[in-house]
Amino acid sequence: MAEAAIAACRACGYENAGTIEFLVDDMRNFYFMEMNTRVQVEHPVSEMTTGVDIVREQIRIAAGSTLEMTGSVRTRGHAIELRINAEDPHNDFQPNTGTVSRYVTPGGPGIRVDSHLYEGYEIPMFYDSLLAKLVVWDQDRPGAISRALRALDEYVIEGVVTNKDFFRGILENPDFAAGRYTTAFLEENAQPPAP
Repeated sequence: MAEAAIAACRACGYENAGTIEFLVDDMRNFYFMEMNTRVQVEHPVSEMTTGVDIVREQIRIAAGSTLEMTGSVRTRGHAIELRINAEDPHNDFQPNTGTVSRYVTPGGPGIRVDSHLYEGYEIPMFYDSLLAKLVVWDQDRPGAISRALRALDEYVIEGVVTNKDFFRGILENPDFAAGRYTTAFLEENAQPPAP
C-alpha cells in the first residue's frame, strides 16, 4: 500500500502532507478509496508509529523548505486513536452540549491526548462534537488495546455526555482484538454500554 500511495503522489506531482486511503478485503487485496490533500484528524496514529511530526513537515513545506525525508518511512509498534465526542451512544449518537465540570486526562508512556477541553469549558452546539483525540501506542496490538483500556479508565470528563465509555465494548471485542473486523463492525457487534 505504501508503494502504491507513493506512486500516486509521484504521478500527480503532489508535494505536501496528505493521506491516501485504501480499503482492504479479507484476501488482503487493497483498493484505492480517496486522497486527502490535507492533514487528517487521525494523523497522530501515523506520527506515533513513524516518529514523524506531520504538522511540522507540512508547515516546513508551506514555508518553502523541502521534506527531510522522501519515500517510505519505517513504522514501529501499533497505535489506536479514540475520537472522544460530545455525543450520546444511547440516543443514536446525538450531539450533546453542556459545561465540563471535571476534566482529568490520562498519562504515561504511549499516551497522547489532543484536546482543547478544560474544567468550565462550555461545549457549544455550533461546531463539530469532537472533544479530544485519545491516542495510544505500544509495541503490538494487544499492548495498545490494553493501554487504551487503562487510559479510558483514567480519563475523566464530567458534566457532559460523551462516547468515551462506548469504546470499551469495541476494545474488549475478541474480533476487534484479533483484527478480524469489517466496515460493518459497529452494526454487527458494538452495543452502547448500559447508562
